[in-house]
Amino acid sequence: MLGSGSAGNATLLQDGDQRVLIDVGLSYREVVRRLESIGVPAATVGAVVITHAHGDHTRGAGLFSRRHEVPVYATLKTRAIWKGADVARWGDLQCDATTKICGFRFVTFEVSHDAAAETVAFCIESSNGDIGFATDLGVVTETLRTKFRSCRLIVMESNHARDLLQVGPYSQRMKARIAGERGHLSNEELALFVGKHLGRSVECLVLAHLSRVNNTPELAAMTCREALDVAGRSDVRVLVAHQDCVAESVELGLVFHGNPADMHIQRQQALPF
Repeated sequence: MLGSGSAGNATLLQDGDQRVLIDVGLSYREVVRRLESIGVPAATVGAVVITHAHGDHTRGAGLFSRRHEVPVYATLKTRAIWKGADVARWGDLQCDATTKICGFRFVTFEVSHDAAAETVAFCIESSNGDIGFATDLGVVTETLRTKFRSCRLIVMESNHARDLLQVGPYSQRMKARIAGERGHLSNEELALFVGKHLGRSVECLVLAHLSRVNNTPELAAMTCREALDVAGRSDVRVLVAHQDCVAESVELGLVFHGNPADMHIQRQQALPF
């Protein structure tokens, strides 16, 4: 991920020369800077896909679209309430449907989150396997469990630790919102999913949208790894996405241990998380 958290989200999906950004919640300048830091010119991105209309997912999307004349894919409900949206052109996403975008097949479905319009997650079909992507959700549904069962890589929210949220500085109203079914997924809820419902094909989990107030990368990773160990899935690699920098890259079929800046030379599908 180029960045993940309440201050801005952006993820680059790459397969050969085809590149897609999922959300552009960082400023245009910052997204371009982070792309360049991993050797990817912004002009080579072919499309932007939006999960929902919160500002930390849309902030730089309009300017990125206009500067590089790329389509922005979003649902009609998201487009209707996205205030100030000014894009080069729209691409249409529909829940419970498949959309072909730059060589990928995005299977879109709704998840529970408190955006004014629907929030969506994806099972992304590629030539190298499926990717599950759900970074803002309050509860794990049966639909998500079913969609993600065949994935080789899953990017999923691990927003807060329950105990840290309860003793943290937020108001009771904000705590209830975050912990509710239309809020954000806790470390413990992700661990429950990992322990009971993780598909056998999963090779890597990327933990996303961590709170900088009610979580730590170490705690989120430890909670997930403990659940994997109990389930006998210590073979699954766990990575944590960051707010302020590009996270470690992942390549399907090969867990990448080197410098993320080298990933642009790979011909298989690479994801700079």
